Amino acid sequence: MNKKIIICFALAMMIIGCKKVEVDFTFSPTEPRAGQAVKFNNASSAGEDWNWDFGDNVTSVLKNPSHTFTKPGTYLVTLVVDSAKYNTCSHSITVYDTIPTFTTSTDSICHYADVELTANVYNPFGYTLSYQWTLPEGCVLVSGNLNSKAITVYFTSYNQDMEVALQINKNGTTYEIARSLHIYESKAAALVYMLTDRSTMRQRIINERLEEAQINTLESNVLLLEQTSDTVVTFNGTTFHASQMSTIFPEQEVLRIQLDAMAQKWYIITPEGLFVANFNGQNLTAIDAEATGAVYVDPFRSLLFWATADGLKAMPLIKSKNNQFSTIPVLYNHINNIDRIVVNNYPQ
Repeated sequence: MNKKIIICFALAMMIIGCKKVEVDFTFSPTEPRAGQAVKFNNASSAGEDWNWDFGDNVTSVLKNPSHTFTKPGTYLVTLVVDSAKYNTCSHSITVYDTIPTFTTSTDSICHYADVELTANVYNPFGYTLSYQWTLPEGCVLVSGNLNSKAITVYFTSYNQDMEVALQINKNGTTYEIARSLHIYESKAAALVYMLTDRSTMRQRIINERLEEAQINTLESNVLLLEQTSDTVVTFNGTTFHASQMSTIFPEQEVLRIQLDAMAQKWYIITPEGLFVANFNGQNLTAIDAEATGAVYVDPFRSLLFWATADGLKAMPLIKSKNNQFSTIPVLYNHINNIDRIVVNNYPQ
């Protein structure tokens, strides 16, 4: 055989061998119940090896397998053809219970973490359905409404069981469902410590939400606060004292100072409130006239904290050259007389 013909034939075979397989599948019934066999029909355009993952820790290598889901819920079924990651197809399948129930998006629910609650109703004839959720104290609705099929919530308490109830009306028949959900403790992403004229307080930031402030009892955290200063700042070998800032702010009586070294901006507390300015003192801009004392720059979270008569406030650090900003400060708590603030972004 001619050498050129052999080469062309080999290239053609390589092209055929590398052709992407169109992977797809269907299943029946489309609304199965727990305990009912589901038949999966492989509709792929080609292939010799089949790897099924039914989403419940069960797999199969048959071309057209059957599978029985033992629990109601929504499962992601995946088919991989010829063990190639690019020859993959996934479809969700909702498995119903004969008696209406509701499912959670995770088995381990942690406080201050979002969890989706979804009504699971076997309804092959398309009857009209209505829903009414009842949430316990300490359960906060994030999205959806109490008449939705699915809602997203989070819990503010932990290490306890919380009962969620759901009433479903299906074609005139009412079903009452109640589930006891155990809530585990989430790990804090950061701890905010505050020194007041009465005590040391601690507030945890968990899943970007705020736990209620508590009295702090650890001496090491008291020492951390005592070592924190908002009247003296050292930058590039130069020490700045709040009482000696008249060379930078000649028209201001500076009481407290903090420096954002990355953006090279000053945050200062004066009798007129909280201000931001560039490192040379230019573009002085008011932030909060109600600021009463302690100020703290947290470069890790890129947040500015300060004390007011209403409590602790925070907002993103200002990056604009003209020091304009549009964000509204978040009120962290209602603690009064905060004299010092520090944030621990690496809690144990």
